[in-house]
Amino acid sequence: MKSFVRRNHIGVFAAVLAALIVLAMALGGFIASRGSSLVAEETSRYLSEVSQQTAFKVNQRIEFNLGLLQNIDRQLEIMKTDDAAREAAIGAVVESSPFVWIGYADAAGNLTVPGKGLADASACSAVMQAIAGGPAVSDELVSLFEGETGALYAVPAPGDNGASAIVGCVTPEKMELLRDTDTFDGVGYSHIVSRTGDFILRADNPHSLLGGDNVFDTLREKTDLSEDDLEDMERNLLRGAGGRVSFSVDGELREMHYRPLDAGGWYVLSIVPPQAYTGSLTDFIAFALAAMAALCVVSFAVFGTYLLWVTGKKNREVGRIAFVDPVTGGHTAARFDQLVGERQEKGVPFTLVSLDIGNFRLLNDLYGKADGDRLLRWVHQVLSEGLHEGEVVARIAADTFNLALDDLDADAVDARLGRFAERVNSFNAESEVTYVVRISCGAYVVEPDADIVVARDRANTARKSADSSRDRLCSCAFFSGVEHERLLREKDMENAMERALAEGEFVAYLQPKVSLRTDEVVGAEALVRWESPRRGLVQPDDFIPFFERNGFVVKVDLAVFEQVCARIRSWIDRGLRPVPVSVNLSPLHLQRANFLESFEEVRRRYGVAPELLEFELTERLAFDSLELLRSVVDEIHERGFRCSMDDFGSGYSSLNVLKEIPVDALKIDRQFFVGGDERAGRVVESVVDLADKLDMGTVAEGVETLVQVRFLKGIGCDAVQGYVFSKPVPFSEFERLAFGVQGESA
Repeated sequence: MKSFVRRNHIGVFAAVLAALIVLAMALGGFIASRGSSLVAEETSRYLSEVSQQTAFKVNQRIEFNLGLLQNIDRQLEIMKTDDAAREAAIGAVVESSPFVWIGYADAAGNLTVPGKGLADASACSAVMQAIAGGPAVSDELVSLFEGETGALYAVPAPGDNGASAIVGCVTPEKMELLRDTDTFDGVGYSHIVSRTGDFILRADNPHSLLGGDNVFDTLREKTDLSEDDLEDMERNLLRGAGGRVSFSVDGELREMHYRPLDAGGWYVLSIVPPQAYTGSLTDFIAFALAAMAALCVVSFAVFGTYLLWVTGKKNREVGRIAFVDPVTGGHTAARFDQLVGERQEKGVPFTLVSLDIGNFRLLNDLYGKADGDRLLRWVHQVLSEGLHEGEVVARIAADTFNLALDDLDADAVDARLGRFAERVNSFNAESEVTYVVRISCGAYVVEPDADIVVARDRANTARKSADSSRDRLCSCAFFSGVEHERLLREKDMENAMERALAEGEFVAYLQPKVSLRTDEVVGAEALVRWESPRRGLVQPDDFIPFFERNGFVVKVDLAVFEQVCARIRSWIDRGLRPVPVSVNLSPLHLQRANFLESFEEVRRRYGVAPELLEFELTERLAFDSLELLRSVVDEIHERGFRCSMDDFGSGYSSLNVLKEIPVDALKIDRQFFVGGDERAGRVVESVVDLADKLDMGTVAEGVETLVQVRFLKGIGCDAVQGYVFSKPVPFSEFERLAFGVQGESA
């Protein structure tokens, strides 16, 4: 009987144990499945953060290399045409930088490299982009000199030092872009490739399994990545998008994230075996399942505790990378945005300040990166110590900081920033070499429902417009509604300008020039109007200044010149005696080599005699470069065109300009005829007399009254142009005034 009971107890125990084992296995299977899913999600998120940080480091080093070239440009500007000093300065930078050589290119792309000679770099998009006004990095490795291939860095050099761009070459052997980017104790690594997949810089890492010249060819040859995934990746690279793929190499799983860099059209490929991150978790899950039958409760407790500990540790590491600035030890931009978002949720407005250290790159160049980082840490400390409870500061990028201040009053914000600037300048008071640190700030009041990205853009815009007066340590400007409206208008014009040009919306009007001797129309000035179906007739003052800033005025000038040539051709074909027509020539044209060739091609196409065409140049060009202006005027005359100096007297006119620049006519600025000032009249009389002795014609601009006409006629001025006779009018109306005929429609 006892034996039966014992056997019964054993059976019950066995049944319960079996049930517990089955339950444990079921729970273990569920936990393993869920754990694998969470691990996969966590792995993807964490590896994406690692890839982002790698791209950030590479971008910083590319920006540093471009900064070195920009510093060279400033040195060359000081040295002007001293070739020996140029070569010495360039050589000093080459010896202490990753560049194997540095040279300078003229506007046509002809590259001069001290110690190597000349090369044609006009086919390199990075060089031509720098000549056009923007820093750039070559999208592929380039070989300009035999046996030497590398990446080209180029920055604009718009001064009169003989160069249009500063160009430097970094060979793969000297590239330090991937320094300190290995992850997971060296198991993870990164490559840099072009948009077409060609390797720019390959990781110097024993775990790297990708060889060859092109990453796509290598992936096809050595991995199990599908053709569809490869084609998706190729499309993403060509359109500038990032992404991730997983593949196996010789049976080993790899995770690859690819991100576009800020320059060169390059991509950084961050590759790591997922098990480098998840190995410990996977091993533990296997252990937990193996011991589940015997230690189910303990195993679950240990597993949960360990999983939370590992995840928490990795989250803390990711948080440190994402939220702690490596230089200042303070907040990053991501953490700043998060904290600002929490403020906005409380419904309280605040002032966002964008703060920038003046000439920081120059300080870095003069005193070294270590001292530059020390200054950044000091600025962050000063700003942090001056904040009120709940206010936030972070270094956003390079030497730019953002602050979220409780103050909404502009005077209060300006006063606080002034105190910050004074405190900042005490950091090197006891050093042997002291220097003044000036800061420029832009401020924008952020409402609770505002987008922080838009707010930051507006604060940056205000900062760039701040008055950096030399007698103040801090300059600050608040973003205004007027500035906002201007930006919106300019963006609208920028979106429409190319289409408007293609559809002929930029139309030339003619304003007559009337002879004071014969009272006949003896010429005209072509002035552009924008006849927009949506905006109506837009006056040049509303769009030309913006086009001057973005360079589009070059295309508009040429379009106006072509309309003038076509109309003069029409006058000749209709048997009318044509009068000369002048067109305005923006100073931007002079920055392009052989710019007159485009105008000459249009003139030849319409068969118009060059003496019927006149270019108007502003006198301020003489103060930018008298030598350049003289050469341009000489070339204009060599091609048979006429040339006049527009707005003479609007700036600081010099007798030296009249002596050195042989223009055909002076156009006297309208400011001399406003108010009937006797002293101004004597100046005009002297200018007319001097121009006559120099065999130059004179045209008075902006004449509006007959009293002014009589005065100008009495002192011997040749012609007048102004509303007293006619405003700028369409071609057909001008023909009625000048020729007494019914004009043809444009």
